[in-house]
Amino acid sequence: MILTAVLAMLALTGFSLSWSSMPSQSGNPGSVEVTALISEDDLLAVSQNGGTLVFYEITATVDGEGFLRRTGRITDSSFPISEVLVYNSLESGGHIVSVALKDLESGAVSRREVEIFIDSSNGTLWSSGGVRISPDGSVRASGYVNLSWSVYTPEGEEIPAGAYALLDRATDVVREGWLSSERIDEDQGVVYYSADVPLRGLGKGRYRFTVAALQDENVVASSSSSIRLLESWDIWGDDADETETLIRPIASAHELRELERAGGLGDRNSVMADFWTKRDLNPATRENEYLESYLIRLDLISRDFSTTGIRGINTDRGVVYAKMGEPDIVRDFPFEPGYYHPYITWDYFTPYLSLTFVDQDGYGFYEMVEGWDVVDRAFNAREEWSL
Repeated sequence: MILTAVLAMLALTGFSLSWSSMPSQSGNPGSVEVTALISEDDLLAVSQNGGTLVFYEITATVDGEGFLRRTGRITDSSFPISEVLVYNSLESGGHIVSVALKDLESGAVSRREVEIFIDSSNGTLWSSGGVRISPDGSVRASGYVNLSWSVYTPEGEEIPAGAYALLDRATDVVREGWLSSERIDEDQGVVYYSADVPLRGLGKGRYRFTVAALQDENVVASSSSSIRLLESWDIWGDDADETETLIRPIASAHELRELERAGGLGDRNSVMADFWTKRDLNPATRENEYLESYLIRLDLISRDFSTTGIRGINTDRGVVYAKMGEPDIVRDFPFEPGYYHPYITWDYFTPYLSLTFVDQDGYGFYEMVEGWDVVDRAFNAREEWSL
């Protein structure tokens, strides 16, 4: 498709730079956002506390001035990394942004330069604002996000078509479509674009939106921004077995039987809608706070309790965390040869519950010492979870 081909030209790989600017208007200076996109090949990961981390520093200047510095320390699973550098009070015209990426572990330094342009919105030049994503930050990979963007058109030019593409970490286009021109300010020569982009079916991780204004298949303005997607989790019955696995810690035997007996996808969705509605702590609000809290628990369970060949939700700690949430006190007693098996204790204050998890083999698989009846009594004693 022409749309894919045009937008793919705007995609960048490795340590690379992209930018979007706001034009100067009525004598007021403009601004630019420069995004440094860092790939896993740019940094050396080191082992620390059972995981792998990267350490880096970014420095940047515009025309040799306006020094900015950023440092980062993140897990290597968070790639690609986006660092946004903002420069304000820039006069119209061309500027050179110089960015250096230093790997603080190896000492290696990579440098990139990009020429940016601050247009003057005087009716003779193409320019655009930055693309905005709502909601921004970390978003669950379900439902939609809204894109909004503005383009300044020269006098006498036709309104260009607006397009978007969502690219994954490999810079493959996973979503694409057209932007609608929601509003046109003819006096200022501004076109306001927007689009609702579906996220369902996408995996967790970092993605990048690129938007472009097209005339005769040529890009006359563009902008880009990144977004982090969280695991969607099938808690609605799309896959009956998967949903049962995820809700088993908090579901009653009757509710599990209802899910098993549901005749099809529509029936399963209905059963699960009732399931989560019962647990809504504040039905007067739009959000189901219990559901949102449980999805966050599933994120943590998957990240912290999964072991080789065993999903976090199928471990003893995963089940307890799904039921009870974060312990009030956690004590970790590491391996001491010839004396202890490694073990961890969790204490909850309300209702009081003290649990011990022992790693019998020293490979990180912790089994609970206490019986499940103790956990179930504490779980059922919480008034906000009584059905």
